[in-house]
Amino acid sequence: MTDGRIALEFQVAGTPLTPRADTLLLVGDGSQPDPAEGWAGVVAVRSAPTAFAQHAAGCLCCTARGGLAGVLGEIFRQRAMGDQKWFTRVAVVPPPGQEAAWRADVARDVLAQARFSIIQES
Repeated sequence: MTDGRIALEFQVAGTPLTPRADTLLLVGDGSQPDPAEGWAGVVAVRSAPTAFAQHAAGCLCCTARGGLAGVLGEIFRQRAMGDQKWFTRVAVVPPPGQEAAWRADVARDVLAQARFSIIQES
């Protein structure tokens, strides 16, 4: 991406995907992941929101984050710390019928918006 954010592309569950060494594959509950070989990694995303308890109760960073937004934050941290194989793209395969909810999860999360750019289908 020209603006420095990581490309985030939603895929349809069940559609064959071509692995890319620069792409991390995120799959949701009920989605069938492609084999991990050839990808920068494959991460399963649980639908439940996550929360962080390290700070004072009620602060903005401790509010529950959606499953996808929370995972995006964690993989970004792992990438920055060198704990995750480097990637420049993320392919997201939401559970059937959940794409709109997952897109909304990213759209309302300020940190996800700052770090990732959703690629629109042409």
